[in-house]
Amino acid sequence: KKTGLFPHEFCLITGAPRSGTSALVRWLGTQKQISAFPESRILISAHRFLEEARRFQNLEKEIVRVETLARKLAYEYYIDSRLSLGKKLIVDKEPLEPIAFPSRDYSQFIANVRKIFPEAKLLLAIRDPFSTISSMSRRTWGESLRDGQKHRFTLQEYIDTWKACAEIVLQYHGLPNVYVVQFGRLVNDAENESRKIFDFLKLRDCVPFRPRETNEVNFDIEERDLILSAVSPHLERLMSLGIKDLS
Repeated sequence: KKTGLFPHEFCLITGAPRSGTSALVRWLGTQKQISAFPESRILISAHRFLEEARRFQNLEKEIVRVETLARKLAYEYYIDSRLSLGKKLIVDKEPLEPIAFPSRDYSQFIANVRKIFPEAKLLLAIRDPFSTISSMSRRTWGESLRDGQKHRFTLQEYIDTWKACAEIVLQYHGLPNVYVVQFGRLVNDAENESRKIFDFLKLRDCVPFRPRETNEVNFDIEERDLILSAVSPHLERLMSLGIKDLS
């Protein structure tokens, strides 16, 4: 049961993997008012629970009750998993990628999170496609799964992941309780962008973001041309909304 002693507000950090979501949750986790979870996976499990429930007529008819059960499950998981006494805000981070979401139903995941936590705030991270795709290609995927099998993807699959996440930003930009974090802006203007994020989360007396050095982007000319050709339409649409720190 929620009391004044435990967090009663929730924020999800999401976006493409390697777009700054880890840096965001690490930074916010240092703030005294926040109980932070880097990829708890409980929301993905609750999302799948809701999707399965909707397949069956008897559960679909009681979907509000099912959503309440999912909310209780997620909230109690958070409270039992961290020292949250005296905290104001729970922050979880789930990047949108095909290992965690094999069906790539990213938009439906966010919709279900908003069903589970109707007042949830969303921090949608987006970073320039070259840096994001380069960083994705440097690592293996799947270590968090029970079988622990490591996966790599093709350059085209990394491009498609960035594009899918850009579509999420385009879909949710401007909606209530949504803030788009342009990671390039956070790095280049940390003081001002940190203040905007704290205002969005209604936090005071917090420590601003401190950028770290990032890896260089290494693509040959052919790869750069392929990426640029694929992402240019999304970049244009993002720029039309004022999302410009992506170069």
